[in-house]
Amino acid sequence: MNFLTRVLFFGVIAFGANTASAKDFFTIERIDHLKREPRDKDGAYQEIEKVENKKRTTLKKFVPCLTVRIRTDEQIRSSGMVCKAYFYDRDNKLLASLYEPTPKISGGRMPSFPMPFFFKKNDPTDLYFAVPENLQKRNDWKVLVVIGDKYEAGARIWPDDGSPNFLEFPEKELVRNPKERPEYKAEMDPLIEYVVKTNNDKQPQITLFVRPPVGMTDASEAQGVLAMCLLANGIESIRRKLQGLESGEEVGGLIQFAQEHKLIILCWGSRSLWNPGKNWDEQSKEVTRAMDENLDEVAKAWAKGIEELHKKYGIPDHNFLLRGTSGSAQYALRLALRQPQYFLAVHAHIPSSFDKPTLEGNRVLWCLTTGELESGYERSKRYYTQCRELGYPMIYKAIVGLGHQGHPNAENLGRIFFEYALSVKDQREAYETSLRDAFGNYKPLLQLHEGAALQPWPEAFRTPAFVGDIVNQEMYPFAQQNMVPVGFRVLLPTKELAEAWDRK
Repeated sequence: MNFLTRVLFFGVIAFGANTASAKDFFTIERIDHLKREPRDKDGAYQEIEKVENKKRTTLKKFVPCLTVRIRTDEQIRSSGMVCKAYFYDRDNKLLASLYEPTPKISGGRMPSFPMPFFFKKNDPTDLYFAVPENLQKRNDWKVLVVIGDKYEAGARIWPDDGSPNFLEFPEKELVRNPKERPEYKAEMDPLIEYVVKTNNDKQPQITLFVRPPVGMTDASEAQGVLAMCLLANGIESIRRKLQGLESGEEVGGLIQFAQEHKLIILCWGSRSLWNPGKNWDEQSKEVTRAMDENLDEVAKAWAKGIEELHKKYGIPDHNFLLRGTSGSAQYALRLALRQPQYFLAVHAHIPSSFDKPTLEGNRVLWCLTTGELESGYERSKRYYTQCRELGYPMIYKAIVGLGHQGHPNAENLGRIFFEYALSVKDQREAYETSLRDAFGNYKPLLQLHEGAALQPWPEAFRTPAFVGDIVNQEMYPFAQQNMVPVGFRVLLPTKELAEAWDRK
């Protein structure tokens, strides 16, 4: 394996453009040579595979590297920019070239991305260039770092900080003679990042990401919010997904869905505050009590963050659509049970474990998809039964032959389910109004008769177009609902949802 393909490094690349000269816009503030691993473990590392007792592990070995601190005068996207390092000997002969930074490992954690989406205005940021292996034991080299775009470039030499005029490199003409640039308009970051403190040791803070539809500058124009709890390796990973620079099955199709429906995207990362392999009714009361305390604290902090975002930016504070997969689906379910007033509909896929349904949770529309081979399949059926007894408007689908994986049928059903949810927003508003009295108390729907299950609030769930058999995977018109045992029955309120549910 080539050395450069094995090095992990971090690059924060900073470029920009305006009518100012390159030396004004692109500033390389300093270059340092890290010969030994720093205490904070921020640097470039090489992955080494080790096999012991037939068990393969990956170790990270520090690589001598250059720390380059850069700054731009305006915020601008990194796409279309270059950041390179050229290594020369004492006679100015080119020895090696690095055409981009590499992810740095910060504090021993996962590497970040080579290039950020934006370099922020006057915000000095460090990037790292690993010293090529053939130069690590030599002391007779110097390096030229170049940053720029097609209009101009800036450069700096280490260690002597001399003039680049005596060196040959492709960007030399841009450094010496910047081209005339069209009138510059500062790029606006399409993401808002808002940190909320939770006072909980297991999740001390939540970073909420807000991404408006492309072209929308006034949050009051939004038709709603698409909330997504995401599985991610860190804040940078979520940022890249939302900026569209990374594919991700949790995000890919839904970003387009949000754009089409003028929905603001709201995202945050998942964190396990419970046993992901057990339901609430499979653990002791003491464990459940401690779990509830943690979840309640985090859910209240999340709600506080939403209210602050609503006041500051005007984003909607109700009728959210919520999506989660696997561990993030577990998070989504538990959050919606504790803060149901924010959510119009929830789609959870393969969550594996479930919390105790609450009576207030029947205010929300629910779609639960899983696989018949998924480890939580039996738990999901119990959860579905418990929710139905409380009048939850819920669609349940277990896909034949599916384990703990995504599936296009689940994604399709989820999108059509969200379409349906948006179509009944007015009904939800009317229902919420009916629940409020002078004291703001919650009043559930009346039971049909003593001991019977509560009815779902949407009319289409009381007299649906079709019913499905969740075990035998069969579907019938509502008039033939007796063909399906009550315990196996799922209500399918519209023809479109029924067809998506029955899709093979």
